[in-house]
Amino acid sequence: MAAVIITSMKKNITATICLLFFLLIHAGVLAQTGGWSGPSSKEAFDKPNLHTAKDLYRMAREAMASGYLDDSRLFALRLFFDGNRSQDLLNLLGVIELQAEQPLLASEWLRRASALSISNKVGQRYLTRLPSRPRPIPVDQTKLADHFSEISEALPRLQDRLANPKLHFGSIMKALERGQVYLALALSEEYEKKYPGPDGSALTALCAWYLGRNRDALNIIQNQQQKAPHHSILLFVKAMIEDKNPGSSSGSFFRALYDLDQWTRALSLVDQFSKANPSSPDAYITQARIMLDLNKVREAGQALQDAGVRDPGNPEIDLLWVAYLLQRNEKDKAATRLARAFRRGYNMPSVSLTAALFALQNGRMNEVNVIISDAMSSRPFTDPEAYSIYITLLLMTDRTADARNALDEWKNRVAERSMLCYLEAFYFFKTGDNQHALEWLRKGFQMNPNRIGILQFLAGFPALGDDPRLFAEVNNRLAAASLPGYSEIPVPESLPATVPAVAAAASSQGSTEISGDGKFQITLGPGIDSSARNILGSELARMYERIASRIGTLTVPIFINFISAEGLGPTIALYESANMVVTVTTVYYDGEMIRNIILANFDALGDDELGTLIEELPGHLLAGEVTRLIIQILIPEAKTNRTATAWMQHGLAEILAASSMAQRYRLLVAQKSLNSEVAKLASSNMLNSIFSEGYTSPAVFETATAQAYLMTAFLIKRSGSLEKGCRDMMRLIELVSKGGAFADALNQTFKISEADFDKGWKESAYWALKQGAPYEW
Repeated sequence: MAAVIITSMKKNITATICLLFFLLIHAGVLAQTGGWSGPSSKEAFDKPNLHTAKDLYRMAREAMASGYLDDSRLFALRLFFDGNRSQDLLNLLGVIELQAEQPLLASEWLRRASALSISNKVGQRYLTRLPSRPRPIPVDQTKLADHFSEISEALPRLQDRLANPKLHFGSIMKALERGQVYLALALSEEYEKKYPGPDGSALTALCAWYLGRNRDALNIIQNQQQKAPHHSILLFVKAMIEDKNPGSSSGSFFRALYDLDQWTRALSLVDQFSKANPSSPDAYITQARIMLDLNKVREAGQALQDAGVRDPGNPEIDLLWVAYLLQRNEKDKAATRLARAFRRGYNMPSVSLTAALFALQNGRMNEVNVIISDAMSSRPFTDPEAYSIYITLLLMTDRTADARNALDEWKNRVAERSMLCYLEAFYFFKTGDNQHALEWLRKGFQMNPNRIGILQFLAGFPALGDDPRLFAEVNNRLAAASLPGYSEIPVPESLPATVPAVAAAASSQGSTEISGDGKFQITLGPGIDSSARNILGSELARMYERIASRIGTLTVPIFINFISAEGLGPTIALYESANMVVTVTTVYYDGEMIRNIILANFDALGDDELGTLIEELPGHLLAGEVTRLIIQILIPEAKTNRTATAWMQHGLAEILAASSMAQRYRLLVAQKSLNSEVAKLASSNMLNSIFSEGYTSPAVFETATAQAYLMTAFLIKRSGSLEKGCRDMMRLIELVSKGGAFADALNQTFKISEADFDKGWKESAYWALKQGAPYEW
């Protein structure tokens, strides 16, 4: 009986799906006879901010459902070029191309969607039926000329069968799917001759991108977009090259975690992902990459074997085998493996640049010069490994001006990460600016002290000894990695400093205690006028009195570094828990820069509110950073186990920072991000992850901060007063930091269950977010 019912249900479901599919197609055909009746997609694309992100997404879906794929694509691409990233948007772009009968382009969008999260159920359903990532057909490095000759001989016969533009177009796309990239390029050049117009040039740009020659592709796009600004393939290639999102541009979710130094998280997810995706090597590739960086060669070899079983012939895996063999000092085998990587990776700049490193070691400078010159056609690189190898190569060959240009280009394309910091340190060591070199080295070390190879290289610069504390920390990390020649040495007691340049300045300018019962020691960076101590010190003293009266006084000094903002972007104030020091930059007193920071996140404030916010935001941010430092001094476990209570610390800091205008601003930014779906409310564990791991987008961070504030404020409100609420919050932080279960500690401190808390704060948050109204005390 059950079987009969199930069979009947299956028949009904199948019939329903067929009917819906017919109605969708029929509706699309009918709609197209009258044209898209909504707002102009071309105008929407040409005029950023003409429509809200929510409206653009809605119109993209409506246009697609009605069969107007060109309009739908333009609405969606406007969102993409505006910096919006979500799986829904990228999946939508993939489905649009699928309906436009462009399976290759659809698969690229869906893979980028999958790189944003560990799972993408919608995209995965489509990807199983779509072309895999094109990989060039195998060609030996020494036989490229023969390959070109074969293509030239075959071209006339192929063209005889391509009687019309549609067949010719389709043959190019099929050649790309099969990995016949040079054949596709030859066919596209012939297409341009036979059928003048933007289609041929767009296909050539697409081929250039698949060959890794991004500069050539962008030049074509720049020339052709003047004639065809809305051409679908031109816009596709432009989107692929100019994508700066650390997730979607990375190629895989695990690669993004690696680049952003979230290695612990990446390693913790390897088994889960690999079981759920039995054909994907991505997790094992990243595991191998991390193990190599950690100098764990045996574990790296095992991960590479696991990856190779899933994806034999992958040039990325071969390139990692090269690194593996070099760590084992098997240079001949490494050279052989590099040749194998080239066979299917001749479109990857990182492969040829690695070959240049080999040539440099063997004194073949002509080969090095040719590869460096050729690499210009690939910039800006979309190969994730290319920039680090390229910059290293430039610095090793004394091309410091070119290296500076490449570093700036890379910084403009990616979120700050440890490898970028380490290469900045290399650049400044190379140019003799040791203070800046040490500054960048410390920053990289704080972000990720586990890049053993580059650390060992930078440790060879004698100037590292100018900072004894950093020297000892780097030395001890290398010793812990069991590198020969390194053994543990004591870390000297010294003034914590976020950047060595500040410590150097302290030796000549001194460190002066100021008001606040001697609580603050302010170190000035180079070029900072000494009067800044008194001005900043007075503000800090007032902040401390207000904060300490709520959560407790200190018996130890607080260290503050006041430095130039050069090289630090829009940073105003930053607490570095590793050093227990707060760094304040000159942006703190730069009203115009603060205005720009505000408007970049939210531009709908009136003049009066904007003026107040410009005055109050710097002090609010600094007070928040000082509060977190004080919390971690008063409760040491809050530092050592900060991943358990990060949202509580940030929420309490936001309340004690005390600017209602700054709190309103953060709520408005959060509401905007939630409405546009670039961020969402998260679980408490996810909030802890966002604050602990960092390197997320400003929208996500601001939304997380606003949520932490709302959760904390809801609890403090239950205590009856701000004073008691802050004390109770400190007690909650202490209990959880010391290993107590959150639910038990919550009930003990605030007399509320976790379920009631989760429900209650969300109900209260709805009105606070909607009105941009912070809590009143």
